[in-house]
Amino acid sequence: MIALSKKSIELLLQCLKNQRPDLVYIIDSEDEIVVNEELGNQLRESVSDELMINGFEGDNPNKYGLSLESLIDEIGRLFM
Repeated sequence: MIALSKKSIELLLQCLKNQRPDLVYIIDSEDEIVVNEELGNQLRESVSDELMINGFEGDNPNKYGLSLESLIDEIGRLFM
């Protein structure tokens, strides 16, 4: 499990299922997962992909998009 809030983990899981199902194991793992720069960038990329596909209404982020932007920042803080 990675060190994120329950709400953030649920949002990340949704992104991973949609964009990177090969990384879902990170959420399902009972072991503590250390997020290094490589893994962190993969996670942020999956959230970014979800943001680009479902997070905008026209040129502006929708509510879901704002949540995704926040999650990208939160993941970044895990390894920066």
